[in-house]
Amino acid sequence: MAVVGLWASASIAGVNEDLIQAAERGDLPEVKSVIAKGAEVNAKRNSGRTALIYASTKGHREVVQELLSRGAEVNAKDNYGWTALMWASLNGHREVVQELLSKEAEVNVKEKEGWTALISASQNGHREIVQELLSKGAEVNARDNVGKTALIWASEKGHREVVQELLSKGAELNAKTNTGGSTALMLASEKGRREIVQELLSKGAEVNARTSYGETALMAASMYGHKEVVQALLSKGAQVNDKDNDGKTALIRASEKGHQEVKELLIKAGAK
Repeated sequence: MAVVGLWASASIAGVNEDLIQAAERGDLPEVKSVIAKGAEVNAKRNSGRTALIYASTKGHREVVQELLSRGAEVNAKDNYGWTALMWASLNGHREVVQELLSKEAEVNVKEKEGWTALISASQNGHREIVQELLSKGAEVNARDNVGKTALIWASEKGHREVVQELLSKGAELNAKTNTGGSTALMLASEKGRREIVQELLSKGAEVNARTSYGETALMAASMYGHKEVVQALLSKGAQVNDKDNDGKTALIRASEKGHQEVKELLIKAGAK
């Protein structure tokens, strides 16, 4: 009897793995076949991922629909706390996102690092998914474990349309991270995202906000040699002679890095 039990367990485990593999590659007929053979629709791999999570990650809408119709748990989490909705949002699979939301996927659930579906979609620049999530109640100012919001992530990564969408839905313009106190404007300036810097400034971003180290957006842009960003910040009243906690100005930072054009621009603006 024990041998029979072990054989049965192995058989079930095998068909469950068959289901997960079929779901991952988007093989709908095989998904139906292995379910008919007794595969458990909510079976997990050691990673904690289910067939639904794999199908959602890959964007296989029809497989997602089939699994949901067979009782797949829409809010199941993998070992890192990621749900099918988070993975679909991260990878830009709008139709899958819509399908999951129609089956009451939790829109504001967080994974271990504090990311939500909205944060993951914003970080990767998926504007339509951002719109979809916001329309279903996604919390626009949710923060991850380091205090980054969807707006901060989108600004840092250079996704202008996402930035515009988030701002139109009430994203907090001057929110600061927990680690250092950076704003969306500061991180966009550091990365040289001129259009986003202009967008944020046009909406009233605090141009002279400081991190806990005393750094401003102008200092960051100057240090990395982003001339056009420096120009945009100066045009909105950036204080050219402000100093960080080490006594360094934007001019000193630009000089140390050898950014001659930025240095000249700062001097013209009154840097000393």
